[in-house]
Amino acid sequence: MERIHILWEQIVQEDDKEAFAELYNLFIDDLYRYGSKLSPDEGMVKDSIQEVFLDLYDKRKKSNITRNLRLYLIVALKRVLIRKLQKHRRLEKRQINDVDMFDVQYSFEEQYMEEEASNMVLEKVKKIITDLPAKQKEIIYLRFNLSLEYAEISSMLGISIESVRKQVYRAIKSVRESIDYPDLLLLFLLSYNTNASSSRV
Repeated sequence: MERIHILWEQIVQEDDKEAFAELYNLFIDDLYRYGSKLSPDEGMVKDSIQEVFLDLYDKRKKSNITRNLRLYLIVALKRVLIRKLQKHRRLEKRQINDVDMFDVQYSFEEQYMEEEASNMVLEKVKKIITDLPAKQKEIIYLRFNLSLEYAEISSMLGISIESVRKQVYRAIKSVRESIDYPDLLLLFLLSYNTNASSSRV
């Protein structure tokens, strides 16, 4: 966080382009992975991220942005993608809302997979998470993949902290009830050998 604060001060005070590029690189992978869960259109996700960062630079003089820059960027990306998806769906004459979002198949391998891992366990867990309600899937992703705090998720999604905790508990309970102890142990061991895939924008 200290490095982010230093970079932001350089951007605001000195219009430092190199500092902005470094800031971009710090967040780009997380934003791309999150955006890919909201839309399967790679081009749309990349364009949206570029739009978010251009907007961030334009608004760099606004002091309230830096209170939680990571959360700001995640929320901004979601808003841009909702707007773009809504535009694409107007021809279908239906509105898009949060229930429609995060309904793409959850790629659990991005967080827990190596070539020699047990595909059976991974497929089992992936199916459990894929079958969760869209909102619950998003909360799980924000909590465990992006490491957001409960309060940050609450603020982002407009629900109480207690509701966030309940959704996380229900999702974990669903996984626990669906796989047996040896499977859980293997999944735990795999979590120490994470090679999350990403794509630079």
